[in-house]
Amino acid sequence: MFDGTVKAIADAIPLAIVASTPLLLAVQGELAVQRSGIINLGIEGMMLAAALAAAFTAHATASVAAGFLGGIAGAALVALLFGLFVIVLKADQIVTGTAINLLAAGATAFIYRELHLTSALPRLAFDPIVPLAWIVFPVALALLLWNTSFGLRLRAAGENPDAIASSVRSHRALALLIEAVLAGLAGAYLSLGLSSGFAENMTSGRGFIALSIVIFGRWKVKGALAGTAIFGLAAVTQYTLQASSGLSYHLLLAVPYVLTLLILCGVAGRVRAPESLGR
Repeated sequence: MFDGTVKAIADAIPLAIVASTPLLLAVQGELAVQRSGIINLGIEGMMLAAALAAAFTAHATASVAAGFLGGIAGAALVALLFGLFVIVLKADQIVTGTAINLLAAGATAFIYRELHLTSALPRLAFDPIVPLAWIVFPVALALLLWNTSFGLRLRAAGENPDAIASSVRSHRALALLIEAVLAGLAGAYLSLGLSSGFAENMTSGRGFIALSIVIFGRWKVKGALAGTAIFGLAAVTQYTLQASSGLSYHLLLAVPYVLTLLILCGVAGRVRAPESLGR
């Protein structure tokens, strides 16, 4: 039985990679914005808005590509609202992010019920998002943050804003734009790639998990990849045990989230966040 379970977990790893793709995109977006000094709890709301916007656009245009662009636009709209309060008006980042999530959850549920998106949506003929999320984007993000003058200034905005006092706002705004693109792709992939449409609260806490993985990964791209892979493996183990053991479904459902808490307990106090994060 044990050998069979191990084999089932190994066989399910490719599926876990696909299923973890939206999470990885969100993690990379949050990493970029936190490096600039912003904690965006509202990433959950960004993904939710993107998922609905992608489904609506794909439904209206019968185009998956247009759907993904719509998802990015939906996330960008939420990012614009968040940036207005946090960057321009200097509102508290945690409070603003929480308010964004509540607003997005209520607004998307209301709009979805009013739109009645019941017909089938176009599907991806092939899936370019997985290799982009796991290979192309991490390499590009690492090069951008650690091998360009722009990346140096962006990280300075999160470490020592006084060093680039004249351009802190612009660099934080650009970091938020990067996050909007990645979170938009994440939300769009949820509704157009992993599902056959939008469902209320379909992000299922991925934004909050992304926040914990950024901490676990010590604000580094390779750490983000490792943390996402661990969470994906935990999810695979959960699904496999549901099929091969008599353990309670609700107990197994909690496995990935318990693992996340254990990881955070293990790294808490041992990592150094950007000095001006959240200020």
